[in-house]
Amino acid sequence: MRNLKASEIGAFLYCQRAWWYQSRGMPSENQTEMAAGSKYHLEHGKKILIARLIRAAGWVLLLGGIAAFAVGMTKAWFI
Repeated sequence: MRNLKASEIGAFLYCQRAWWYQSRGMPSENQTEMAAGSKYHLEHGKKILIARLIRAAGWVLLLGGIAAFAVGMTKAWFI
């Protein structure tokens, strides 16, 4: 008995016929749509990564500004 992967179970639950074709090694007829979907997901993933980097940079700048303000205020307090 072979081990089943979670993706196989998901494919079976989504469409039993598609799972059967896939288990027989038959290629999908909508290769162009699948390629377009893969390209879309790759581009979307890049946009998400860039957004997360920008957000992280924003937090770093905010915390740096707060720290600079605190240092400036303590120097002004002791002068």
